[in-house]
Amino acid sequence: MLYGYQPFATKDSRIFDRADEFVLDRFVGEEGEEMLKHVLWSNGPESGAPSVNNKQCAGKDIVVLALRLLLVELFRRYYSFDIEVLASPLGAAVTVTSLKQAGF
Repeated sequence: MLYGYQPFATKDSRIFDRADEFVLDRFVGEEGEEMLKHVLWSNGPESGAPSVNNKQCAGKDIVVLALRLLLVELFRRYYSFDIEVLASPLGAAVTVTSLKQAGF
């Protein structure tokens, strides 16, 4: 599956404070929601809607839902997990190295 990559989509330092950093609450609150119009992925702005007149991905909302469900399932099934983070040309490469199954 392909997903929007937030660190890549927010690298413009003219618009985003601390553009080279991951800021957890960058898009929280009224000011943060206003910043969403500057995030471009899925062939258009994050706040845009797909139509026959643009090339916005018609499945962008389904992709976000699928990712959320995947994360819910990951945290529901596994007690903990370990990851390895390495530098890559796009920012970071994350590999899951260990999963500990949840015991109910």
